[in-house]
Amino acid sequence: MGGHYLYVDDLVTLPTARKQGHAKALLDWIDAEARRLGIGEIHLDSGTHRHDAHRRYLGTGFAIASFHFSKPAPGA
Repeated sequence: MGGHYLYVDDLVTLPTARKQGHAKALLDWIDAEARRLGIGEIHLDSGTHRHDAHRRYLGTGFAIASFHFSKPAPGA
């Protein structure tokens, strides 16, 4: 990963607002904004349990590029 990129730290829709096109509209806006800014990559992190969201991301051209690992610090 080099240069400028847009980063989305998860994209969550309230359960009562799902299936109404909000995520698609936001993802379309993110694509347009990247084009407007001349940015070559868009990065998005998402929780591993969000399977419906992952289908949406994969369907709009995202690829699973890595895994992010975390754990509590000792004594936390």
